[in-house]
Amino acid sequence: MADFETAFARLAKDEGTGLSNDPADKGKQTFFGISRKFHPRWEGWSYVDRGETPPTESVRSFYRANYWIPVHGDQIESQPVAEALFSQFVNMGSNGIKLAQQCVGVIPDGKVGPKTLAAINSIDPGLFLLMYCVANVKRYHAIGMMDKTQRKFWPGWFSRSLRLVEAA
Repeated sequence: MADFETAFARLAKDEGTGLSNDPADKGKQTFFGISRKFHPRWEGWSYVDRGETPPTESVRSFYRANYWIPVHGDQIESQPVAEALFSQFVNMGSNGIKLAQQCVGVIPDGKVGPKTLAAINSIDPGLFLLMYCVANVKRYHAIGMMDKTQRKFWPGWFSRSLRLVEAA
């Protein structure tokens, strides 16, 4: 079964561990990928507001509770698959899960339940990661085509997508 600590270390590479406030970013101000817009009550913002770095444990527990547990990462057999689903759920919310569900042929409802989990665990991890990479590239491309201000993120998004297949 997949390990959260390993997935968290990879997420740090995907998200970066610092503070960002790009005006074009739909999440607005972020720290370690945590968006103030979408998670205004996260305890780490009090540290950021004082000019301090939030404790890593605060970040770790946030990601475990809000992203790892909902994707049932501990029940995914393939570490690279769990890391990919976890990372993309962080980046694009339930759309990351819906893309995975489309790849494994279950109804895309944006929630990892028993059917999704069984389908993810039954598909060849390499095949899944390849399909998931392509699905993510297509999604990111569509976002940029609908909103030209988001195209500046394409290089990072596409790179993130391609990293999904590195461990395959």
